Amino acid sequence: MKSSKTNENFWLYGKHTCISALKNKNRRCIELLVTENFYREHEKEIRQYIDNKGIKVQLVENKTFNDILPKSANHQGIALKVAPILHNLSIEEIAESSNDSSTIAILDQVTDTHNIGSILRTSACFDVDALVLPHNHAPSENSSIAKTASGALDIVPLIYVTNIVKTMEYLKKAGYWCYGFDCNAKENVDEIKSFGEKRVIIFGSEEKGIRRLVKENCDYLLKIPMSNAIDSLNVSNAAAIGLYSIYIKTKTIAHQFNKK
Repeated sequence: MKSSKTNENFWLYGKHTCISALKNKNRRCIELLVTENFYREHEKEIRQYIDNKGIKVQLVENKTFNDILPKSANHQGIALKVAPILHNLSIEEIAESSNDSSTIAILDQVTDTHNIGSILRTSACFDVDALVLPHNHAPSENSSIAKTASGALDIVPLIYVTNIVKTMEYLKKAGYWCYGFDCNAKENVDEIKSFGEKRVIIFGSEEKGIRRLVKENCDYLLKIPMSNAIDSLNVSNAAAIGLYSIYIKTKTIAHQFNKK
């Protein structure tokens, strides 16, 4: 249950994504390309991170980015070649090192890189300790995920596991409660008065949802209340609403407890 799925190097691009990677002590950075204009504006910020990484700044023209990055990539004048994060964190280590209040998110059958990147960004906003993906049915860490995550890929650990159900079983033994989001669930997320101190939040794809065995291993199935104008939400939107709802409720309860 290790964090990296591949050893292949890839390019990050865009200011927030690249700076976040340079800040991350667990991220091996290989090559940094910037335009002269970008370097002039951000030299001080770049310099404070690259010395520890052992890399040099290479000034290039925009044409260089066109040759190495996806078509129409919004690089903003910076690209950074990196290796996948090899901090060797496992879900067991995440669970063992978590605080009394902990949230872990799991994506089941979610394969779109933009959705995964967006959910990573949401996870960083709402104090999620790790985002878990199935090893055989999810994309590897890549530039598309990183760009959409806007720096969150280097904040929230991305953990690949061989079996989601067994991962849920392990986490339940470690004191976590499992909450699955399903459009056919009977309970609305806003009707839950409190969530366990340690919780696993599971989201499925918009088309398929979460699988049967995953549902059966959830302690609760929840839905997001919405009008009948449309059948379902995009998974990244559902994750944003779900994680926000849980974050606000747990923070409110913690605040009330601390006031006593």
